[in-house]
Amino acid sequence: MRCLQDRDFQRRGIGYHTASLLRGRKRSQLSDWKTVGLVDPGMSTLPLEFSSLVDKISSLPNPLSGGGLNIFIDGSPMTHDPSFNIRLQSDPGLLRVAVLYDFIPLDWPGYLPTVPDRIGYLAKLARIKYFDLFFPISEYTAGRLSDLLGISRNRLNVTGACVRRSLYELRASLSALPSPYERNPQYFVTLGGDDRRKNTEVAIRAVQRLSLLYSRLIPLKVIGFYCDAYKLDLLRLAGHAEGYGFLEFYPRIPDEEIVSLHAGAIAAIAPSRIEGFSLPVAEAAVCGCPVLASTCAAQVELIDQPEALFQPDDSIGLSGKLDALLLNPALRASLVASQAHLGPKFREDAVAARFWNAIELAVESRRGVAVATMPRKPRLAFLSPYPSDSSPAAFYTAMTMKAGSQLFDSDIYSDSARPLTIEGNAADCGPITPAPFLDRRYEAIVSVLGNCSSHKRVFEVFERFGGPCILHDVRLTQIYFELLGPAEFIKFARGLIGRPVSMEEVHSWLDDHNPPSLFTDRVIKRASPLMVHNLAQQTLLKDRYGVEPHVLTFCPSELFDREELAEKARQAVRERYGIAANAFLVASFAQVARTNAIDSCVLAIDLLRSWGIPAELHFVGNSRSYKSEVDRISALYDIAGHVHCGDRYSDDTAFRDFLIASDAAVQLQATVFGQPPLALTNCISAGLPVMANSDAAEACDGPGFVFRAPLQFSPLHVAEQLALIWEARAERASYAEERAAYLQTHSFSYYGTRLVEILGIA
Repeated sequence: MRCLQDRDFQRRGIGYHTASLLRGRKRSQLSDWKTVGLVDPGMSTLPLEFSSLVDKISSLPNPLSGGGLNIFIDGSPMTHDPSFNIRLQSDPGLLRVAVLYDFIPLDWPGYLPTVPDRIGYLAKLARIKYFDLFFPISEYTAGRLSDLLGISRNRLNVTGACVRRSLYELRASLSALPSPYERNPQYFVTLGGDDRRKNTEVAIRAVQRLSLLYSRLIPLKVIGFYCDAYKLDLLRLAGHAEGYGFLEFYPRIPDEEIVSLHAGAIAAIAPSRIEGFSLPVAEAAVCGCPVLASTCAAQVELIDQPEALFQPDDSIGLSGKLDALLLNPALRASLVASQAHLGPKFREDAVAARFWNAIELAVESRRGVAVATMPRKPRLAFLSPYPSDSSPAAFYTAMTMKAGSQLFDSDIYSDSARPLTIEGNAADCGPITPAPFLDRRYEAIVSVLGNCSSHKRVFEVFERFGGPCILHDVRLTQIYFELLGPAEFIKFARGLIGRPVSMEEVHSWLDDHNPPSLFTDRVIKRASPLMVHNLAQQTLLKDRYGVEPHVLTFCPSELFDREELAEKARQAVRERYGIAANAFLVASFAQVARTNAIDSCVLAIDLLRSWGIPAELHFVGNSRSYKSEVDRISALYDIAGHVHCGDRYSDDTAFRDFLIASDAAVQLQATVFGQPPLALTNCISAGLPVMANSDAAEACDGPGFVFRAPLQFSPLHVAEQLALIWEARAERASYAEERAAYLQTHSFSYYGTRLVEILGIA
């Protein structure tokens, strides 16, 4: 419906034609079909009078079809950027319909003045060959389409263009009018406009010649808008100033006046050099006015009377035909009668009926054809970071593609550093571009979004095309900061939250310190469906934005087999790190920072040891500048030999080793807007009893061996919970059933199954 968003076309040309067709659907056999009007969010708002013509408005050109037979109708394939709806245009599962007005920009000089203009137009022309049915408005346009692209006739259905309904109503309301021959002065009318191909000049020369011949004023009333320069040129040609001669201009007049001017004229003149369809000819016929038309192809197919046709440059010949009408009322009456059939033929309901009847036949034809195809798995395209990128979204994408390989084939489009290690039937298809929207193999194109700079290009493409979106992080502060830059981001944030914003405040947001807005509203508007990883994120978005996204699942990044978790394997790892067999080994996994409650963890170990529990604390993760702080606190409480951190514990191997070797874990990182710490889910995956913040435990659906810390916890509370774990001292195997049940619904196999269900492509 972009032609109805475009103010240049809303009420004329392709826009009026498209609106007329939509109105006519309600009287067709397809009236009970659901219609979705596709609009471009980058264009003007669609007026209510047009949005009411469909059941729903959408700005997502990357939809899921939902199965069954669906139709895509492009109202302006040669007018607006085809990349916007290229996914729909390229989908062979749709019945694709193109409404074609003309190819005048290609056929008439001046419309495509630059090389980029010409390249862009030819690109549109090349892409329309993917449509199944074409509805040109004239035989001339149909012929040009066949000439240019070799489209077979059985794919073409000529509809004509709709004459405005108001002209029929107004003409019928006019009772007995005086004969044009009774008027003084008698006059001619022409409908032109600010486009020199309309060739108003030949009409001026012809009427001027008559005025000179009869030595009296014979007005030519010109309907249409002309810019000052073009109007001045026409007045010079007429040989007089405006208001002082035979040439009269009627710009932007209401339909009542258009009908009245035509009904009182001796004849209308349609002098255009080229048209896709000649509405001036059809409109004159509706108004009961005979029309003399130039011999451009679109007009010749409407008028076949030799006495009503003239060559576009033959002002003398046109003058003679006008003279004959002035002198012969019977000739005028004869032309009116011979052209009268054009009125009923191009009524809105007649044109719309030709359009929808042809589509109905195509629908029935498709239903009646049994297509034998080899069964195949659906194919998905993922627009996402990918390992070697270290973001969680990159890891999730790789694991989803791998684990889901039994359910779907998949391709990755990523800006991550090459080479990528792709497993199974998946393929590396290059950087993130609109390219997958041209690939007809994909049942769905899924954008994967997180809150870091590596997602910037994904966000840009997603915002243009929308569609399925997996939102890894409901904050998008970093993304907007990257896209807009500091100055524009501050302006954007001020508009979003309604108050001035400082750069210091922005930096606090970038460090996850509770930004007042999640900056996800633009994603929510473009996502269909929107997917998140847990109920906490779903609840947050529902409360903040009133949307209810689909929930996939939150999966651990580390998986373990039974042998790895056996006591023998645990002791082997402990020996390798020099950990005593009887030590109560407590690990905290993640980057070492104050936000991870390092003070409480260290003090809890001191309390445990004072109670006779041989506790040892290992911070497993990058300690950065906080190692000195950990050492200071440990020394202060005289337990430095029992608290460990540093480079030895910062790599992936150490992370996995301590998940196997530990007796308990402490994960006191709160969720970040519903995003549970990945380390916590890995503790669950290892069957490791763990103490965690209650919100994090809930966000990852923690089983019974996840001990909850309240919102306000103390070192004593941490120590007491760890003491309970020590007293139980159960082998890891005692949690096996809970662990297995958790992994059944928090695995990437389950993730892939949920993805297929949500996308509806099973």
